[in-house]
Amino acid sequence: MRIVLLPIIGLFILAGCEGDVGPQGPGGKAGTDWPGPPPAEYVNADAVAGGAAYAKWWTAGAGGSGTQPTTTAGADFYRCKACHAWDGLGNAGSYANRTGQSTLTPTRPDVSSVNLRSTAASESYTELFNLVRHVGARGIDASDNTHPDFSQELTDGQVWNIVKFMREEWVNPNLLYDIEVSGPAMYVDYTQDPPVVVAPTVTYSNVGAMGDETNGQAIFTATCAACHGTDGTSINLGGRSLGQFIREKPNEGWFKAKFGEDPDMAPGLVTSTSDLQDLYKALANSTNYPDLP
Repeated sequence: MRIVLLPIIGLFILAGCEGDVGPQGPGGKAGTDWPGPPPAEYVNADAVAGGAAYAKWWTAGAGGSGTQPTTTAGADFYRCKACHAWDGLGNAGSYANRTGQSTLTPTRPDVSSVNLRSTAASESYTELFNLVRHVGARGIDASDNTHPDFSQELTDGQVWNIVKFMREEWVNPNLLYDIEVSGPAMYVDYTQDPPVVVAPTVTYSNVGAMGDETNGQAIFTATCAACHGTDGTSINLGGRSLGQFIREKPNEGWFKAKFGEDPDMAPGLVTSTSDLQDLYKALANSTNYPDLP
């Protein structure tokens, strides 16, 4: 212990003695890593079906009714991918040059500025569930840029599937290809008559650079050739062969290989990221997988 003298108007008085330091208290309980244990609904969710729902939530493979809703709005106004893009990066990624309502394409919504990948990593399971459902938002009938109220359209199971997809099944674009967005952010130049949309340029390169071509060819033969032909030219994909589609739209091809393309391709054909890398490497070879003539 120690004795302390306190000065009072030039005099010193003897203060009380300071006691010894007491023992350290018991430690607290160990904390739980954020965002905490996943709820059972998340654990039991089907992330591949969630990816299918992100593209077309009404299809059977996505857990829907199998019948597309009949509304006064086009499907792009209630498809997740239409606003958030296949890569989930919104207007910062592959959809940086995709036009919408404010850029003279009235049949499509504007692409969102929200980065869903960051959102999926920063929000809790319940918060993501509520963000997807979006109770009280606009109905799917409205041709509007705001988020639809999916609580009236999707089952809770479908919503949990989408949440699990967003947290676990998106593939990092840099593992499959390189993307460069150059030029100004999209806007409409009204100084011209008629007005002109000015958009950045999106450039893809190094498609499949991290893959193994031999293994990719084996995957193609086992999984794709029956429908697309031995060189990928049997199906016309909007004026492209399969190889051409992957080389020109690598942002979209992996998603459909993994999550399907209703009604022509079921979800889950190629789900492993390494297999997708290998498949991309093979399809990047324009000699083996040429463009359509």
